[in-house]
Amino acid sequence: MKKWMILLVVLFIFALTGCNNNQAGDNQEETKQVEQNREVEKTVQEDVFMKAAMAEPDENTVCVFCNMKVYPKEHELGKFTAKSATENGDVLFFDDIGCLFNYERDHSEAAKKYVRDYNTLEWIELQNATVVKADIKTPMNYGYAFFAKKEDADKFVSEQPGAMIVSWEAVDKVAHERYMKKKQMMQNKEDGQGHGHNDNMQQDSHQNGHSHK
Repeated sequence: MKKWMILLVVLFIFALTGCNNNQAGDNQEETKQVEQNREVEKTVQEDVFMKAAMAEPDENTVCVFCNMKVYPKEHELGKFTAKSATENGDVLFFDDIGCLFNYERDHSEAAKKYVRDYNTLEWIELQNATVVKADIKTPMNYGYAFFAKKEDADKFVSEQPGAMIVSWEAVDKVAHERYMKKKQMMQNKEDGQGHGHNDNMQQDSHQNGHSHK
């Protein structure tokens, strides 16, 4: 009897061990599959942003914020063109850097943002660029130039009277000031139109009142 009991206990232990091993194996397979899926998603995302990083405006491209012409790479003002990319790879072009910042005030922030290097005209990610404020003509007169290398920015500053290296926060502040002024102007225009409309209505009523007499 004792032998049978011992045998049953041994069989139970083997069965339990087997279940645990199978469960552990399933968990490992599941973890492996999750990691593989993440790698695939990462690769797809990298491909999406790689295409976005190479995207160029065409002759019909306009700034998504101000609707002005976006200058191509070959144009003298093309070095100031900026762009952003969404998570799914949609690319938005801007004729000047301030328009990019102001566009995001009314929309979600882009996954990637790019500006051109002033010298090479190659795209660089916005956060990697050194910004110089100078007395230079840009499409919307923001007057910022961007450099992939700090030494190139320093050289530019030394050659441009009054030029200085500034932060992205400073750029955003200037853009925001313009944004608020534009908002105020639009509001004043709407208020003026509203008052004009009411004045016309009052004038018409006054004239109609005379005509009835």
